[in-house]
Formats: sequence, structure tokens, C-alpha cells
Amino acid sequence: MSTRTRLVTLIAAGVAVVLAAGIALTVTLGRPKVAPQPDPVAATVPVALKAEGLPKDFSIGVVLTLGQSGEPGSEYSRAAQGTIVAARRFVQGGTAVALRAQNDRGTEEGARAAVRALSEQGVSGVVVASTGPQARAAAKTAEELSLPAILPYADPSDPAQSTWTTRPSAASVEAALRTALNGKNRVLLVSDGGQVPASVQIPQALNLGDFEDVMGLAQEAAIRTGDQLRPPAEDAPEGTEPTKVAEPADAVVVSAGTPQRLARLVQALQSRDVSVPLVSSDGATSPAFASALAGLDGTASGQLVSVAAAGGDAAALQQDAQGRGMSAFLSAVRLAAGDAEVKNLTGDAPFSADAWAADAPSHDAVVALVRAAALAGSNDPSKVSAALRTMSVGPGEGLAGPSLDFSRTGALTAEAIPLFASSQDLGLRPADENAPRLVWVPAPASS
Repeated sequence: MSTRTRLVTLIAAGVAVVLAAGIALTVTLGRPKVAPQPDPVAATVPVALKAEGLPKDFSIGVVLTLGQSGEPGSEYSRAAQGTIVAARRFVQGGTAVALRAQNDRGTEEGARAAVRALSEQGVSGVVVASTGPQARAAAKTAEELSLPAILPYADPSDPAQSTWTTRPSAASVEAALRTALNGKNRVLLVSDGGQVPASVQIPQALNLGDFEDVMGLAQEAAIRTGDQLRPPAEDAPEGTEPTKVAEPADAVVVSAGTPQRLARLVQALQSRDVSVPLVSSDGATSPAFASALAGLDGTASGQLVSVAAAGGDAAALQQDAQGRGMSAFLSAVRLAAGDAEVKNLTGDAPFSADAWAADAPSHDAVVALVRAAALAGSNDPSKVSAALRTMSVGPGEGLAGPSLDFSRTGALTAEAIPLFASSQDLGLRPADENAPRLVWVPAPASS
């Protein structure tokens, strides 16, 4: 380890200790205590990763949806830069891992063409870093070509032996949403084309399509929550006072078709001073939501709740194996961002521009495929798939997020839980005045 790397590691450790002592988290909504678990992982997780047995000329394909206008699937194109961090960590350990990126153009046909192009380039597996129909099309094409495919942000429509998702299961998300709404008896749904699990009973709903604009919807929602008074009817007698609803909603579930539209709903509700929890089951933890909310001058507060597995930056403050794995990942993010020669996946901008968004799920997908190829001792995709099906990997193998068990299609071993928004700067990523300040933690945090 170089002097510079040792210094960065020591500084990161010091920052984590100070922040862990300084951030007080108050558990609410009936969140259960977690019993201590055995921790067999070493006291430190190295930034550089080794992969003995990995064949030469090993490469992984990454399928992206590119776009700057909220195209479905593009919400994770910046998060997927975590793949760059994983590849760099193996290079630091003396093992070359090449990444090949292809744009699926936001269509199913584009996704199929992207996977075929990657197969022709000789990749040993693919990370499908998109969502929606194109992600499912990419996974299906990978199956047909016998390419192992990992989907960090989507579920395959027809899971196969060579296809895995690392996102929480639908049942887990439903359970976490019910936990987030525990004790709330007058829940209001505010929707812009999104979906809410059918098992979650919501007695009243407002849909954007029934209003002239989003502010009209937000005003009605604020009336329903008791944060605004309902004005008198046009034909009411002169002098009639505005009234407050008798039984105001005690929580709002916010749902939209894309993270950008979700951010628009949230900001509109905040602008009308809605004070009850705003709960979303999908999309809010994506970088696109954080960026869109910041662009609209929305607020990252503890009243903003989402549902996901606990694998964000705040995990680095934990004194356990996952905390050390996340700390090592974030150290690698800082090192990559500090090297002007490190580019993003498409090679048209420096990695540093997306360092704030690079996430653990995309990073961990690359780590898993590398480990499988090293175990197989082969670049042959079918052999990589066969090896991956036998594997469980965690922080000891270089993961930043929760452990993954690839003996099943849904590889994520962690359950989804309620996560709460905070604008606190943890100081664990490179300083970037243009980056949105939104961190998700497993309990409300003071901003």
C-alpha cells in the first residue's frame, strides 16, 4: 500500500469515527432492534481487490439507458458508474478487468441489440443497469446467448439459471412499506402513474390526471392532511370561514412512474407545507430522484421515507462487516475521482463528475462476476454462470452492500426496510458543490 493510500484510508477511518459519534439516530415507526450477529470478516476490508485465477482478457458488459430528459431506465445510468469503481479496485490489486458499455436507447429492440453487441465483443457476463421493458429484454437476450446477467435495479420477466436480480423482492418491499405505515390509519395516496403493492390498503387517493396541474394536486393533498384549510364553496354565504378536515390523513404514500416525476410530487407537497410523512416504495433512492429534487429546491428531511435494502453510504458508519465493506468502496470512489485519467463508462466525461452517484449494487454486480470467473478459471460465459450459481459473496469478497446468494434468482439476502432522508453531508465522498445532498439512513436523522 502506498503512503498516499495509507493516508487516505486513515483519514476515512477518522471521518467515519467522528461521524458515527456525531450523528444521533432516533428509531421510530416501530423499527425492531437487531440482535448482534457473528462477524467473521477481518477488521479491515482492503481497497485493492485481488482475483487469483482470473483469466487474461476478462471483460464484462454493462447495458445502460442514456438520456438527460427522464427517459425510463436512465435514472440509474449515473449509479451504474459503481462498475468503474469495482474494475479499478481489481486493477489496483494487479488484475485487469475491462468494462464494455452499450446504450440500449430506452427500447426493447435497443436492449437486445446492445446485448448481442457485447456478446460479439467477447464479454463473459453482463450487468443490466436499466429498468422496465428494456431491462427485461436485455436479460432475456443474455439468457438466449448463455451470458450470465445480473440486474441490480430490475426483475427479469422470466428468470433463468443464468439471470439474477440483486434488488429486494416484491414481498420484502411490501412488508417494509407496511412497516413504514405502521400505526397510520388514515393514509392518503398521491399518484402520478406509479404503482403501490395491492396488499397495502390505502383508503383515499389523489391522481395527478384529475387536476389541472401538480400544484392543484398538492393543495388538495395539503387540505386532506389538515395542513391547509379548505376554502368556502363559491355559493357559500358571505363571511363563511375556511374549514379544516375532521379526520386529516396521517401519512401520504407518493408514487410516480419515474424518479423525476416522483421528485416533482414531493417538492409540490413540501411547498404546500404538508407535514405528515411522505412515503415512497420505489425510485426515491435513485440518484435521479436526488438530482431532480435538488433542482426543484425540494428538501431532504426525515419526513421523507423510502423503502430499500440498507446499503447506502450511511452503512459505512456501522461497526460491522458491511460497514467496513462500504468504507472500502467509498475510499475507492474517492481515489478514482481524484485521478483525472479515470473516465465514466462511456468514456466521454471524467468519473469524478458522477462520483457522487456511483452506487454499491452496480459495483457488487461486477465483483460477483469477477469472483465467478476466477473460481471457474475461465472466460467462457457458461462456465462463469455455473460457478456463480454455487456462490455466496459478502464483504469478505469485496462487496460494498449486503451479501448475495447466487444459488437463487433473487440473490439479495437482506430485506427491504424503511429508510429516512437526510441532508447531512457524511463527508465520505469527494467534495462536489454540484452534487445533491441526500443520504438515506435506517432511522430519522437531524438535518
